[in-house]
Amino acid sequence: MAQITTKGGDTGMTQLNPNRIASKTHPVIKIQGDLDELSCALGMDGDKFDSIQTFLSELMGYFYYKNVDERRVAQQIWSLEDYISTHNNSIPPFFVNPRGAVSLARAICRRAERAVVEMMEAERALPEIERYGMNLGPVIQYLNRLSDFLFVKSFERVATQPTLFKDELAEIPEKKVVAM
Repeated sequence: MAQITTKGGDTGMTQLNPNRIASKTHPVIKIQGDLDELSCALGMDGDKFDSIQTFLSELMGYFYYKNVDERRVAQQIWSLEDYISTHNNSIPPFFVNPRGAVSLARAICRRAERAVVEMMEAERALPEIERYGMNLGPVIQYLNRLSDFLFVKSFERVATQPTLFKDELAEIPEKKVVAM
């Protein structure tokens, strides 16, 4: 069994990939943290999102090894798009406040997506030798599609739990002004 407490991170550094130690604030470590947090949020909903959580672990591995399996990412994107296209009708025609683990996961997914875009933009300004050297395009596309998927999933509860979405303000009777 691997040793969990190595004390290697006690100085604020961690294993970035097999060949490099870096600060725990490195963009890749931040992205992996966002992906981990996203997976945890999805896990709050039980095992409904096991396959997505498994793929998020793969994605974290892609960052570790600096190698994206573009075919695998494309398959995942296709699966999400297929679901979205067949369940788009679950989106209500009115605004609904975000609630629950799926809405939280969607917000975390958007943060992870922004972090990857930020890393990609920062890399463009660096000399070739200093770049992390990973194709981030498919990752951005996947996270964008995953957030769309989670958006659709978050509204499926409207059909199953309509009482959650009553407008509480609409139920407050108007106060009548009495002339004196």
